[in-house]
Amino acid sequence: MGIIDRVKEDFYQRICTEHILVLTSLDVDALCACKILQSLFKADDVQHTLVPVAGKSDLQSAFADHADQVKSVVLVNCGGCLNLLELLQPEEDVRFYLIDSHRPLELDNVYNQDQVNIVMREGEVLEVPDFDDLYASDVESDGGYDDEYFSDSESGPQSKRRKTDGESSYEARRRRHLWKRKREEIMYKYYEFNNHGTAASLVIYELAWKMTRNSNDILWWAIIALTEQLLHEKIDRERYVTDMHQLQPDVIRHNRSEDETTSAVNTMRITFDNELRMVLYRHWTLYDSLCNSEYTACKLKVWTMKGHKKLLEFLADMGLPLSQCKQKFSAMEVQYRENLKQWIDDRARKYGLDDVTYGSFIAQFGYKHKLCASDMVYCATALIESPERPFSEAFLNALDALSRNNMSKVQAGLEIAKQQQTAIVAQVRNFIDTHQVVCTGPFIYAYVEEGTPSVKYFSKPMTLCKLARFLRESWIISNKRAKDLPFILSAPLNVSEGTCLIAGIPPHSEDTHRSEFTRAFQHAADRIQARANFNHFDGSVIEMKMEDRGKFFDALTALSAF
Repeated sequence: MGIIDRVKEDFYQRICTEHILVLTSLDVDALCACKILQSLFKADDVQHTLVPVAGKSDLQSAFADHADQVKSVVLVNCGGCLNLLELLQPEEDVRFYLIDSHRPLELDNVYNQDQVNIVMREGEVLEVPDFDDLYASDVESDGGYDDEYFSDSESGPQSKRRKTDGESSYEARRRRHLWKRKREEIMYKYYEFNNHGTAASLVIYELAWKMTRNSNDILWWAIIALTEQLLHEKIDRERYVTDMHQLQPDVIRHNRSEDETTSAVNTMRITFDNELRMVLYRHWTLYDSLCNSEYTACKLKVWTMKGHKKLLEFLADMGLPLSQCKQKFSAMEVQYRENLKQWIDDRARKYGLDDVTYGSFIAQFGYKHKLCASDMVYCATALIESPERPFSEAFLNALDALSRNNMSKVQAGLEIAKQQQTAIVAQVRNFIDTHQVVCTGPFIYAYVEEGTPSVKYFSKPMTLCKLARFLRESWIISNKRAKDLPFILSAPLNVSEGTCLIAGIPPHSEDTHRSEFTRAFQHAADRIQARANFNHFDGSVIEMKMEDRGKFFDALTALSAF
């Protein structure tokens, strides 16, 4: 297998003397990984070209545009689930380095030892089938007979062939048939679920650590990527805590207490702290954050009269005047700001908010700016999926926002994030009020209608998935049995072309965050011959003609693939 876990020797030192093409997907983890790579490349004067790609077609065109200029291609969170050699048709001297958190990886990539290399964190185990179970050349070469010769009838060409070839050929065909059936079972099991492995940024961070270049900035970017995996439900809480604990020693080492005496406007200090599951509350009003955060809004059911009353009671119980809660957090009186976490934690159980905090990291930039890792996730997501910019420009703009000297772009991203979150909550309330969520039996689904206010946000995959998770959580509050069902959400993509975006998310009760939608979507689309485009690197997000959407959902129901 072409797996590299010595990232410094077998990856970086091989490519650092060449011109490198870096192809990256449009997500926060890939964004942070590229930022770390750029930092390393800059220090070593490594020439590189960075190209963001939104899907398979962009990947093909980007490689074709640069194929004659490069011999080393680094793919960040893209291409791992595709047969790269078949898709890109590269020359034999081109080498690909995959740093991809998507699982399962395409087996043709894993077992290609000549041109494709899987870059992983040291000690990480990639669970793949045994090579001999998939590519047993001795079995495939035994006569090459098709399964048509396996017939219960003793008449016709099959019977004559058996008599001619003798018992040994029959046994060879039988062995090949059994091997083929076993191979199909192994392949089905391997590709059955989609999930995520170690964040690409953590792999690159390990490289920086081994090169003794893991600065506070690089550490912060790795933290942001890990936080994104948790917030976007790519990993479970246990995996998050494990990876977080591995970063904590570096946080302590880079941010010792004696450094406080050298604080200045251009310094950054990272600290560990329990963080509230409330969206951007430091950059919003406390009231708006409580109403627009998935966890608190759903637990309190703030879209109902009773839930809103409970929210006001919660604030009163903490002794927080409503006038203070409805002004910017930074403008609240000091005693309220400093004691907020403790007050919420003390009363959380009483109001059903048992899991309102989680361990995270906070960065203090000089004397003024203070950002939690989740703030940067919301900011970067908003900038990447800005509806006002082409995706390539939006990605590069988000990349700039990760630099500590670009706080103006961070502030702009936070404002877009608040607009996105407000649009999500308004749409969730609309779904609930109009009873548009449908339970078919094997899954739950809903449509965002054309002409819906703020629909421009929901034509982006990450934002659509955020809306789906929020809607799922709000719906199962009143429908407890639905927590075991996956959720599918569709939104208009291009009205003039009559296309829509469809995203699927696992059930609320699925702790491992595994998704079966890649296989199910493919089977349903094939069954009705839908005009579907499986262009996204995440197989649980597809594009489709709106005319085929109804038949597609009927096919999914009939398949009962969940």
